[in-house]
Amino acid sequence: DGGAYYICGTVEQKGATDFGEYIILKNASADGKPVDGKIIAYLSKEYGEFCEEGYIIETEAKISVNRTFVNGKLNRFAENNVKYLCNVNENLKSEYGFSLFGSVRKTIRNTLYSSLDRETAAIAFAMLTGNTQGVDYGALTAFRYGGVAHIFAVSGLHIGLLYGIIAAVLKKLHVNPYVSVAVCLLIIMLYAGVCGFSPSSLRAVVMCGVASLSRLFKSKYDALNSLAVAVIILLIINPLNLFGVGFQLSVCAVCGIILLSKRLAKILKRLPKFIVNPATVTLSAQAGIMPVAAVKFGYLSIAGLFLNVVAIPVLSVIFVLLFICTVLSALMPFTAPFIMQCAGLPLEAVVSLFINAGFEDAVIYTDSAHVFIIPYYLLFMLSDKINYRCIKKADF
Repeated sequence: DGGAYYICGTVEQKGATDFGEYIILKNASADGKPVDGKIIAYLSKEYGEFCEEGYIIETEAKISVNRTFVNGKLNRFAENNVKYLCNVNENLKSEYGFSLFGSVRKTIRNTLYSSLDRETAAIAFAMLTGNTQGVDYGALTAFRYGGVAHIFAVSGLHIGLLYGIIAAVLKKLHVNPYVSVAVCLLIIMLYAGVCGFSPSSLRAVVMCGVASLSRLFKSKYDALNSLAVAVIILLIINPLNLFGVGFQLSVCAVCGIILLSKRLAKILKRLPKFIVNPATVTLSAQAGIMPVAAVKFGYLSIAGLFLNVVAIPVLSVIFVLLFICTVLSALMPFTAPFIMQCAGLPLEAVVSLFINAGFEDAVIYTDSAHVFIIPYYLLFMLSDKINYRCIKKADF
């Protein structure tokens, strides 16, 4: 309510804005009374290094309400159940506390930044964890204009690749199928935790889980049902996900792929397979997110329609290399300067391409998505999920 309180809480997340660092406190109390929700505390420079994830902090500060919606738009921190905010300028006490996911993120960050240049390390960290706070604004904007900023949203591409690698290794080792599925799901769930349990990562984990269990019990898998299960679970966990741009883009992209990719594959069947597969995924995903992107960002990337055909396979290979090299470097730090270059050099080349390519000239600016509504729904009439034979047979 704007009054001064003595607050205590555990640092769940640490980040930065253009104005400085902040921490998000969970299990917080104010004057000894439990707080319903989390508190975001903006830090002065002198306190930032004493507030890592897992630390328990105590301080006195004026606490005010963090509004859920501002000018009709969801406050990005409200989606994470942050209900209050304060500024910490003095008298902060901190005590070390352990955080599993925080420790893993710190290890990944230290491994990358000690082996690669700052810009490449920031982008590599964003690709692995979905955290873009360290990425230079110009570089991030270049990726957005190029239509490939989705590589920073840990989702089906990342979770699917990780699941596939682990499943392949366990299959080679002749591990029991039930044990294999359990191990794979546990690891991708832990990975989602390292990524902060973002909506896109959780959506991918749930869909992987549904697909794995249906295959394990020899049941028919339906992608639309799987997506529906994921959406229901995410909205039960946090109904505010519905208004989050990450959730909307993730769900719409997958919906586009499910509804359109098979039909597009038939249309493009004369082309080589190595072109058809990424092209159908890219075009159908772009069709799915078109209205959301137009409303949320104010522009559409034309370059992304074509660039993703090449970018998805290349970035998939770089992600796998990056993941393997980071794990090996973290386990054997003395090898990091050499191993990390295997993924660092191709990533630097990609970053340089996007920053210097001038993709800002290949975007269409729009104030709303109204102009896309009719072609958007007409496009989905192409889906193989719609049975037109029953219309032909209808007796009028």
